[in-house]
Amino acid sequence: MDVRRRFAWRWMTLTLFLFCSVPARAQGSPDELWEFAGSLYRQGDFYRAGGEYERFRFLFPADPRATEAELQIGRCYRFGGETEKAFSSFLAVFRKSPTEAAGKQALLEMIATREIQRDYREALYWGEHFIELYPEAPELEAIVFRLAWLSIDSGDYRHAVASLKRIPPASRRYAEARSLIQALEESPYQPQKSPGLAGTLAAVLPGAGHLYVGRPAQAASSFLLNGLFILGAVAAFTHDSPVLGGILTFFELGWYQGGIRSAAAAAREANEEEEKRYRQKLREDYRLSLGVLSGPDRVVFAVRFDW
Repeated sequence: MDVRRRFAWRWMTLTLFLFCSVPARAQGSPDELWEFAGSLYRQGDFYRAGGEYERFRFLFPADPRATEAELQIGRCYRFGGETEKAFSSFLAVFRKSPTEAAGKQALLEMIATREIQRDYREALYWGEHFIELYPEAPELEAIVFRLAWLSIDSGDYRHAVASLKRIPPASRRYAEARSLIQALEESPYQPQKSPGLAGTLAAVLPGAGHLYVGRPAQAASSFLLNGLFILGAVAAFTHDSPVLGGILTFFELGWYQGGIRSAAAAAREANEEEEKRYRQKLREDYRLSLGVLSGPDRVVFAVRFDW
């Protein structure tokens, strides 16, 4: 029995040693771990790839690829849909090495991430930061154009013009910049409807505000609904039914105030739709392609005009 027990313990010890030695060898080879993480990334398994890049960074902090692993972790988050975690990861790399190539790439990734989130104002902030830090960067003109379009998307057309004016006359993109500046200055976007006026008209005559905005169906319903409640309240008070008159008046006040707010909101919605059409016309007139190109290893900004 003792012989069998000793044999069993030795076999278990040998088995544990063999199984434990495999990850030890994997951990001892940064190239193998890097390639494994990259293969998961290329397959689109971003959750597992991010974990392997984290392991690489933890096990081999002195490896020259450790910073790139941090960037890859951020990309895994972004492609995996966790954009806020992606931004935090890129921000950590940028703060650690703002003057190095990795920091510059991290800042580009931050701009792209905020743009994906449609946080145009913060994307603009970091874009301006990029221009200040890297005035000689080859991506500078693409960033300037990108800032202009981000300004247009956020409704700040003056800032768009100011951004485009940074393109020097010697640039091959100067004519393109001047053409877009001319379009923005000669045909600036102007709100077509005034929310204040729409609300005032609705206060004077229920339904008039919606008619001003261009919504006749809502105008008719508002006019009829308010009219019926007013007539009902008047009839109730005339026929000595103050309780019913008070109830109808209470509800009418709610409909009346709601109509004013609805008319103002309709004016704002109409302006938003008109502004979308204005931006779309800019894109169509200039056939402008301005965007973020996310590759497997980095993000770049591309600009193209077709005439």
